[in-house]
Amino acid sequence: MKKTDEMDRNIQLRSEQLGYRITLLILGLWTLFNCWQTLWNQAPYQPLPGLIFTFAVCVQSFSQMALKQKMTAGDEEYQAPNTLLWTIIGAVLIAAAGLFLGTALIMRAQSL
Repeated sequence: MKKTDEMDRNIQLRSEQLGYRITLLILGLWTLFNCWQTLWNQAPYQPLPGLIFTFAVCVQSFSQMALKQKMTAGDEEYQAPNTLLWTIIGAVLIAAAGLFLGTALIMRAQSL
């Protein structure tokens, strides 16, 4: 197995970055197109592109926070709070509130 030098790693990192950005752009456009079709053409809603888009952004954000926290763990000068834990707690609370409100609205709409 060949060891990669800094230039090869930089090329691979840039190509992965470009691929990730293009993938997110396509998923975002697919989500917007799906929303447009649902609102104006009464097509059935398909949550798959939005879920994949959300999952990809969350994984990227959480891994970035985790790597940043891991790299500054032994540094005496830089003491940051545990942002990864608080972000995960906040995301779970927002998702729970969204599910609660969505369920309440659907239940109320069905009872009318």
